[in-house]
Amino acid sequence: VIALETLVQRQRTVSAARQRLQAGASPESVLLTAQALQARAELERDRAQQELLAARRQLAVLWGDRTPDFGAITGDPLQLPAIPEFEVLAQLLDATPELARLNGEQRVREARVHLARSQARPDLDWQVGVRRLEGNGATALLGSVSLALGSATRAQPEIRAAEAELSLLEIERQSQALTLYTTLADAHGRYRAAQLEVTRMRSDVLPALARADAAAERAYRAGATSYLDWAQLQAQRSDARQQQLATALEAQTALIEIQRLTGQPFVRDPAAQVTP
Repeated sequence: VIALETLVQRQRTVSAARQRLQAGASPESVLLTAQALQARAELERDRAQQELLAARRQLAVLWGDRTPDFGAITGDPLQLPAIPEFEVLAQLLDATPELARLNGEQRVREARVHLARSQARPDLDWQVGVRRLEGNGATALLGSVSLALGSATRAQPEIRAAEAELSLLEIERQSQALTLYTTLADAHGRYRAAQLEVTRMRSDVLPALARADAAAERAYRAGATSYLDWAQLQAQRSDARQQQLATALEAQTALIEIQRLTGQPFVRDPAAQVTP
């Protein structure tokens, strides 16, 4: 899109330069320069089309086909959805697969600690029986109790090992949580900054440059400004559009990272559809 817009700009410049040349108000070199810039714009358009075709072919190969027979995919990278505040997103980190796996492992290791501690309790064994006494024919109730000694000492190595594994897992969990937290903070900050820049470029910078471009064209056709001034203004407008697109792509990259960390889609519009 930017390449096509730039080409339209250059075509307008060539038309104005030819008009000035025919009126005898501008040298031929200005027209030749404008035509050269138009040729470069056409080259940029053709290169963008070839890059798009190559990308479509690569996508077709990933889908197991050698012919990109799918339609165009609609979507605007400049459309950036609103996302919640960082504090809200940070609360979603506990549900990430990384921490969920560690939480499950923590429960397993806590069970091992409880099992090891239970084995440290002394084994108490008791028996009850009835015995008939010879001689007088009486019946007696007999009982016995046995207590195994040293079970607590034997269980200590296993208890310490289980507790050490649990402590190491907690350290790993805290480290992973901190990594996720800082990664989310960085992605959230980059997205918000890029989103603000894209919005300001759309609402303030690009409209102002468009009005300046139109005014410069009128002034050039009327002989009130030079071709160089108009060409520089056109270059600034093209650079601003390129900057806006690059910033939007950076925001999309940060948004993908936020989506991965939180498991939330955060889409502004319905999913892009394939059109025939």
